[in-house]
Amino acid sequence: MVMASSRRAAASPPDAVDRSRRRRRPLSRRALVATATATVGMQLLGTADAYHRAPCKKLSDRRQFQFSDCYVPNLSDDLYLKRASFVMAHDAATGYLNVNGNGEDGSSGGGSDGGQYNKEYDGMDDMNNADYMQGEGGGEYRQNNWSPSRWTSVSTRLLSLYGKTQVGTVYDQLNDGARALDLRPKIYNNGTIGFHHGSLIEVPLTSITLGGLLEDAKQWCNDNPKELVIIFHSELVHEAGYYGLNGQVYMETDDDYETDDDGNNDDGNDGGEDEGADNGEEEANDADNEEEEVNDANEEDEDADQAEDQEEGGGRRRLDQSYEYTYAGIAKMKEVYAEAEVPYYPCDKLSGLTVAEAMELADLSKTGGKGYLLAVDRHDMYASFCGKANWAQDQLVTCHSRYYEDNKEEGGEHEGGNNRNNRQSYIHCTDTRGTGVSKLSALQSYVRASTNGEASDDSGELGPPYDESYYPFNQIQGFWQVDSTSVQIGIMHASNLLDDNRRSNVNEEMVKMAYSGEFNAISIFALDNVALNGNAMFSVLRNACGQSVQQYNGDDLPCGKNLVMPNMHVYHKLPLVWNIVLFVVYGALVAMVSIMLFQAFRLRNEGPQEHRLVCHGHVV
Repeated sequence: MVMASSRRAAASPPDAVDRSRRRRRPLSRRALVATATATVGMQLLGTADAYHRAPCKKLSDRRQFQFSDCYVPNLSDDLYLKRASFVMAHDAATGYLNVNGNGEDGSSGGGSDGGQYNKEYDGMDDMNNADYMQGEGGGEYRQNNWSPSRWTSVSTRLLSLYGKTQVGTVYDQLNDGARALDLRPKIYNNGTIGFHHGSLIEVPLTSITLGGLLEDAKQWCNDNPKELVIIFHSELVHEAGYYGLNGQVYMETDDDYETDDDGNNDDGNDGGEDEGADNGEEEANDADNEEEEVNDANEEDEDADQAEDQEEGGGRRRLDQSYEYTYAGIAKMKEVYAEAEVPYYPCDKLSGLTVAEAMELADLSKTGGKGYLLAVDRHDMYASFCGKANWAQDQLVTCHSRYYEDNKEEGGEHEGGNNRNNRQSYIHCTDTRGTGVSKLSALQSYVRASTNGEASDDSGELGPPYDESYYPFNQIQGFWQVDSTSVQIGIMHASNLLDDNRRSNVNEEMVKMAYSGEFNAISIFALDNVALNGNAMFSVLRNACGQSVQQYNGDDLPCGKNLVMPNMHVYHKLPLVWNIVLFVVYGALVAMVSIMLFQAFRLRNEGPQEHRLVCHGHVV
């Protein structure tokens, strides 16, 4: 069909009208070629080493992928990690709110259903009827660590339901297109690590712990062993406050030493200190006479040990082992990750790496698992984010704000100076045909400046980082921000962040911007509610030219705008049975009305009739 279109284009007469048509025809041909090559690409990817989203049965899921049957090519191995594009689930742990896990740690057991997770949950259904204290394994936490009166307070429930940013477990979020997880850990006094999101949300321990979340992430990696998943920490807090984090622990560094197979150290000092103390005087006298011989022997033994270590390829403790002071919070995090057998590194470990090198660090097969998963932060007191967050407080764009007759806003793009004696009105991002247009335009300018602005390492200025070795990643915050005023207005209007995200179509607009090439570069694209068009963003980012494998068996795969934009509109269709029933009912009504009209017209055409009474053959 594409070749026939080309022949028709070549055979067209070169007059002015046809020249105009030929100028417009490449756009149409590109759409046709994109559709045809998408099908061919699906066939190639079906036999290639690529990601295939499973399940891929719903039409709404299949439409979000640019290749047929939910296929996406793998990231290019030689692509630098800082140039790779990832969809990040903003505040991923909130997806476990109102979800009862199967395990004692809150994990879903790796199933795509995520415990009692309901795909249609929008956050408001349980605003007044939510019981967060149920679930297996909840009794112990309820007795030892959690105060029911605190969680069951009305204000806490409202804030928690308003601030929920994701739907479902991390297994579901990864299946919905996320490849990076934004986590805000909180260490409790008993050593358990849960999650929070500032003063807005505390995720109960009965919902999820760090260990349970890692199990869900590992299960997804096991089911999708070719995808790289990165966990980003930030804003680590402690139940005891500052003093729970500022303590330091003296620890051996993980990268500077190794042990032999039987767990013994090979430095020749273990078990000899006591014996040396008992015979100290005799050894001291002998050492004075044999000092030179001992020094020479030690040098020879050291050279021999180093040569033996190189031949054996490891298994012995190296002589350059080192120690360091680690913050107590980071030390506790390391314990959890070591128990879960998930790599946990500082930010500088990823600086300058390619995708292939990062996957080597994240390889779970080294510990008997499958897939690629790692966690990173700065290993400082607060487990800070490894990239530039682009959170400019004076430029935040919230979903809800209010303004007065002088047209000055509060709680959004502008602050202060309002005459509160004037009548106030509200601006909502959900009013997509009214005031929400200005909100969306402001958010688009905000995210565009996050990557297209002037490079700067100032966290208060929007733009990419100047020092990419210190900031290996750059975050685009493609969601509505929150402040005290927006929360107040949102709750007053019975809304929440998930509703705001869905009704404002913000994820769809972000996908359109990424597809249109409005960003100079995309590293980390953070979204709320990745269950809504998260796979569309994932498909657009992965299929951008230069991101993924562009050839297979010598055949070029289409990329970028050569592929059609994902279809993000969800059409609700009735089942076939109900369509038949409605057809019969409406058909019967149409038939009845038609018969009545026919009878009415027939009687009208016959005209008035004389009515006579006949009695015994005589007309009365």
